[in-house]
Amino acid sequence: MASSVLISIRTTALTGLLASLVFASVARAQSENPFPPARGGESLLVPEIGWWEAKVSRQVLDKPRWVTFNLETVLLDALASSPRIQSVSHQTAATLDRVVEEDAAFDTTTLLGGDLSASNDPVGNTLTTGGAPRLREQSLDFRAGARRLTRRGTEVEVSQEVGFLDSNSTFFLPVNQGNARLSLNLTKPLLSRGGRYYNERLVTQARIEGSAAWQELRTEVEQRIADVINAYWRLTQMRAQLTQQRELLERSRQIEAILASRKDFDAGRIEIAKARQRVARRADEVIRLETDVSQQQARLAVLIGNEALFGTDEGLELIPTDTAEVSDTQWSLRDAVGQALVHRPEIRAATHELRLAALQVRISRVELEPQLNAVFNGYLSQLNGGSRIAKSFIEQFENAPSVSAGLEYELPNGRRASRSRSRQALQRYKERQQNLREVVLRTQFEVETALTDVERYAKQRESKRRVLATAIDEENILTVRWRLIGGDGSRVGVVLETLLDAQQRRTTAEQDLVAVESDYMVSLVQLNRAMGTLLISGGIHPQQSCVGGDIHFLRGESIGTHAAPHVAPQEIPLDASLEVLPEPPVELPPTEVIGAYNAGLELTPIQSTASSQPPRASQPVNREVGVPASLASTRPSTPTNSVPRSALQNAFKLKLGSPTVREPNSIGPTPSAPTPAFLPGSVSSAPYPTERGTQ
Repeated sequence: MASSVLISIRTTALTGLLASLVFASVARAQSENPFPPARGGESLLVPEIGWWEAKVSRQVLDKPRWVTFNLETVLLDALASSPRIQSVSHQTAATLDRVVEEDAAFDTTTLLGGDLSASNDPVGNTLTTGGAPRLREQSLDFRAGARRLTRRGTEVEVSQEVGFLDSNSTFFLPVNQGNARLSLNLTKPLLSRGGRYYNERLVTQARIEGSAAWQELRTEVEQRIADVINAYWRLTQMRAQLTQQRELLERSRQIEAILASRKDFDAGRIEIAKARQRVARRADEVIRLETDVSQQQARLAVLIGNEALFGTDEGLELIPTDTAEVSDTQWSLRDAVGQALVHRPEIRAATHELRLAALQVRISRVELEPQLNAVFNGYLSQLNGGSRIAKSFIEQFENAPSVSAGLEYELPNGRRASRSRSRQALQRYKERQQNLREVVLRTQFEVETALTDVERYAKQRESKRRVLATAIDEENILTVRWRLIGGDGSRVGVVLETLLDAQQRRTTAEQDLVAVESDYMVSLVQLNRAMGTLLISGGIHPQQSCVGGDIHFLRGESIGTHAAPHVAPQEIPLDASLEVLPEPPVELPPTEVIGAYNAGLELTPIQSTASSQPPRASQPVNREVGVPASLASTRPSTPTNSVPRSALQNAFKLKLGSPTVREPNSIGPTPSAPTPAFLPGSVSSAPYPTERGTQ
């Protein structure tokens, strides 16, 4: 009995001594040399957090060609090359050009004409010709004039006629007549149909539709930019996870090699089998991640739309160089919703639709009234014999004119069609009101959701880092323990199984950390997308060229305004809170045109008007679209906790609060929004910091 107790005490003391030695060895190894060499000069201990960042910016796929780029590069290239963006731009340009088409209805029309005739008709009355059985007449007439519809609905036509006329009638005196006639015809609508707003209704409708189309363009472009940024960070995430999985595979292979070298000493068959099973499973995961990386970079290339980035026979690897960074800025829900109400393109588009419905209500009310027109006709005329046209033209001004005037009244019995159109217009107006409310509520929900996602991923990032730190400590302790005392002497390999599980938990924690960091960057983009400031924060402004009407995406520190050559219709408010008609578009000076990749996978430098080089011949003179008047009075103030300068601002060389953006048919300036830091601060400020190479 005493011997058994003594043996138990000695066993307990030996176990405690071994545990003390293990922990002391781990502490000494981490203090003197954090990565002690294992067999073959390699380390089994885990490096610090973030060790994979340097490897992600290098090649991870077996591709003969590669190209490196940052987020700024792919954004510029997507704006210049994306088929979706180009398609929406052309569609919007066509919609905006309808304003010119409708406004051309008020242009002056030139009228020119001539007529040469010779008639030979039988007569049944001797009084027609004075005895000749047939009436023969020859005439030559020339007409010139102009016709125009004024902006108040008045139709004016002025024409001058001159000509020759001769006949075989004995009563035709003088013979060989030369005649001249100056005519003026005028029809002016009275009552409400004579107002400018009614006669310019098609122009105003085209302008409002153009403003709505411009906001739809912003919506599509911001969505495509958000998709590109999302694909960029997902590619970075997958490349990091592939690097982490390969490192896990390498560590498991080291353990397998150590066990294979100790199979004749203390390594059991079960331990070797378990190590080989983990190696095979982790190698299979590497294959899956390599496929995911290839598919993700193909998706990114499709979203960018540049043909130089698509797969070739040799293969091309896309290497993003940015790393995720967390911003310390805290957005309040009130400030974020305020920015969304000012800048969200969906809200602006819904507002334009409401203004269009209000215009239809106003027009339908006018059409309920009877139509009353004033008609006036007058002319001067003269004729002389001997074909003296010039004398007739001069003498026509020496005589009193012939005039006539009258009124035209028109009113359908019962006005059923007009009443029906008025009711339909009012119902559409109420429908657009509810649509606007729905868009505002949905925007508030999206902003709140995006803001909570940002806060969630920021907190999860810290918790994931703590989880990873504990997983690293656990694996280091178990690795040192396994190297010092080897197996546990059993046939099940519990110590090895515990170490392999710890390796997997550590790699899972690393991959979770990378995924949360990627989700955080994407959530920042979604927050900017929800607030409608994704393009504004980057200083990117879609603007239409006055030559050709093409839409370009320009960037600049400040944008001035110039007077537009278009005629502004008068403003006819439907009520005290709604302005139906927009202001004329504004002209903006050219700033910088975005370049893109060429066939050699190198980037064309951005042409800037501020540089020493001459601007491109196709440099557009631009116009922008702005905030509706109904929202101009409800703009919230800029958040006091403004976002600090981010890498996107550095890349675009912008100053906080400097850009002032206006859109065609805008009313008032748009306040500049603070730039959210959805890009890392490590991005180079060079325009195109790209590389290419060959293995």
